[in-house]
Amino acid sequence: MLTSRQKSILLTLLESDHFVTIEFLAKWLNISSRTIRYDLDAIDSSLESIQVTTTRMPGKGVRLRVGDDKRPYLFELIEGKQESTDKHTQRLMMSLFVTINGTFTIQELADQFFLSRSSVHKYLVDVEEWLDHFDLQLVKQAWKGFQVIGTERSLRLAFYQMLGDKRADLDRIEDWLNVNEREMELMKTWLSLVQTERGVHYSESSIDVFTLFLCWWKKQITAKSYVFVPKEHRHKRHFHLGVIGTFIKDHVEDERSVLHESAFLDDLFDQAKVVSYQKGTSHFKKNSRESQFCEHLLSQLSTVLHTNFLADEKLTNDLTHHIKAAFMRMSQGVEIENPYTEEIKVRYRAIYEMVFQLTYNMGIHLLASEVAYITMHISAAYERSRSRDFLPTVMVVCSSGLAASSILTTKLEQIEPGFHIIHVVRTQDLEQVLQETSADFILTTQEISIPHWHQTKRFRVSPLLSDQDKRLIQHEAHKIVNRKQLASFNEVYGNASLVEPSLFDEKIHTIKTNDWRDAITLASEPLLAAGYIEQSYIQEMIMSVERNGTYMVFLPKVAFVHASPEHVKKEGISLTILEHEIEFGDLNPEQVTMIIVLAMKEAHNQDFIQLFHYLENEISRTQLLQKWIGRKDAT
Repeated sequence: MLTSRQKSILLTLLESDHFVTIEFLAKWLNISSRTIRYDLDAIDSSLESIQVTTTRMPGKGVRLRVGDDKRPYLFELIEGKQESTDKHTQRLMMSLFVTINGTFTIQELADQFFLSRSSVHKYLVDVEEWLDHFDLQLVKQAWKGFQVIGTERSLRLAFYQMLGDKRADLDRIEDWLNVNEREMELMKTWLSLVQTERGVHYSESSIDVFTLFLCWWKKQITAKSYVFVPKEHRHKRHFHLGVIGTFIKDHVEDERSVLHESAFLDDLFDQAKVVSYQKGTSHFKKNSRESQFCEHLLSQLSTVLHTNFLADEKLTNDLTHHIKAAFMRMSQGVEIENPYTEEIKVRYRAIYEMVFQLTYNMGIHLLASEVAYITMHISAAYERSRSRDFLPTVMVVCSSGLAASSILTTKLEQIEPGFHIIHVVRTQDLEQVLQETSADFILTTQEISIPHWHQTKRFRVSPLLSDQDKRLIQHEAHKIVNRKQLASFNEVYGNASLVEPSLFDEKIHTIKTNDWRDAITLASEPLLAAGYIEQSYIQEMIMSVERNGTYMVFLPKVAFVHASPEHVKKEGISLTILEHEIEFGDLNPEQVTMIIVLAMKEAHNQDFIQLFHYLENEISRTQLLQKWIGRKDAT
């Protein structure tokens, strides 16, 4: 069995196509190199049965070589449930245990989690802070232990949200609830009837969470622990609860409590993650808050992206369903996890920024996970629209004959997101064509020389386009689409001042290096030294570039780097000027002279849009570079 840390190492090796140094892994996880080697030994031992092992080379690091046939097994191993002993998981599970029990002693916690009493006292501080997030308190009772104090509604919302945490061990919680198989099956039957009445199918994770929650909720009803729901949350005339509604009427003593219990559960079902729904079963009115929000957002995005999103019925229905659940989660303080948030912020940054900014302008402050989910809906609709407005313009250079150029251009048409092929030219005609027109990049089937006055990027490919060629071209195309979409958004909605941005310490730093990994590390040091980020944040940013490529170079020679917010202590920015231009990234590298490290705890801060707007202006960018490059007083 692998620990959560060992699973993280295995996932990193699985996603890397090069050697990863022991030192890098040690800094990322904030442990010693010796511990990393022990973890690698444990990984090798676990993979021995399927004849997979890591390769370690002095001076290079460690690499995992595995065939496509065995990769699914490894992902299953990484995603499999097992007990984890990391601090965050321990705190979560302790919080769930005390919430379920209501009263407890230090010794009970020590016995349950196999800890010493002194260790329990240390963890209890974290548990108190965690429960305070849900307006719950731990109160010490003389000679009795501790009690969890708070309203029934706070208790239920806390329990529901903690159950939904990806680190929650649901099998262990089932044991704590002491429910039998028959009762679990009854809850699943209830949920099936709820889904039928509501015309939806919940995600598997939502079903697992609801099953345990209803088992616990049923015990609360039996103990006559009823909920109070604020007036703004009990305005509905009809509830869609299936047989659960009948259970409430039969087991809750008075009509007032029946109303409150029904309203609470109906809201909870409204906010759950839906994977599909039956057309025509929507409970939305055309003038509902959700419909108005979606109509306004899609109207604004249609203007920027030159796409009629309002005509996409699937998008309007899917997004309205999601927004209804999101609004419900916001009103109750429930946070939803999105495993794709960081990847979305890198690959679809332009649409992500538009969604954030437009919703923010509407007075709706969404979490990063919610913004990312909306971005996924919009991006899917944008790709369905087959819009060609922001596609890269490509020039094909081929002198080997019509057959080669024909198959190359045909294969290009099959690659997402697509291209505008403006010319197919011979090598000898290239310079003249470049004087008459411009392209985002050039594809060539042979070695060519570009005039020194022309900076257009070029890629040499086989006319048959290998998988590596396709990956490289697609990566470049998506980068260009991102840049053009951001520029369009900035043109329509850009209102940031062109005054030079003020950083957290009001200094711009200069560094000298030839290695992009070192450049990220050095650019991050001011934030690390000032206590804004953890060391692991730096390693996460490097891994993001290795995994995703150079999408974060949104402007010529400017890289905006960031990573998961869990490694950020407080929000800040560091702007670093390199003394000379470097090649940034391994896949499809970019020439970079400026690195901006964004340390963001939540969905966003306004600095990205403001910095982008300022630096997009070529005059401002040039003035900034001229001011700081070579400055001896810069730190």
